Amino acid sequence: MENKLDIEYYSLLAERIRNHDTEAFTEFYYATYKNLYRYACYFLKDVHLAQDALHEIYILIWRSISSLKENRLFYPWAKQIAYHVCCDFQKKSQLVASHETSVNDDTEFLLNLTEQNDCFQGIWDKDFQERMDRYLDELPSPMRQAFLLRYENNLKLEEIADFLGVSLSTVKRAINKVRKYLQKKFTC
Repeated sequence: MENKLDIEYYSLLAERIRNHDTEAFTEFYYATYKNLYRYACYFLKDVHLAQDALHEIYILIWRSISSLKENRLFYPWAKQIAYHVCCDFQKKSQLVASHETSVNDDTEFLLNLTEQNDCFQGIWDKDFQERMDRYLDELPSPMRQAFLLRYENNLKLEEIADFLGVSLSTVKRAINKVRKYLQKKFTC
């Protein structure tokens, strides 16, 4: 089965899954797991974490299907769950990694990152990151998501547009607005 968004198909599956139809859930799993797994791999940069995240994603979908407002939004809603689960896994893995990494490794990592072309990629200073998180929390969710998918997960603009279910121009506009907003915040 092709994994492209088929609103009617996913809408019917959502209705059946709401009624605790395990066959419909299995069908949904097989229709979507490749895309969600690929996304988790891009996001987390670790196949083992991605496998764990995928497991958590489907558990949350099953448990929280009653919170889905419209069946037609089932697949985008599942992608939002994937995004939030991956964010949680990434934060947990960064905490573990920060305890395991020596000062020399951190310095080398930071030096390598600052050589990249884009000024937003590679700045991982803790104080900077805390400020960045505060500023990003002030933004509307779609803009914040587009920016994080681009600069924390290194996704291509086309991949972000596909994941968020918006046009490429919407993604470009959102990222540019966030960049300008952050430039103002960091220069004040």
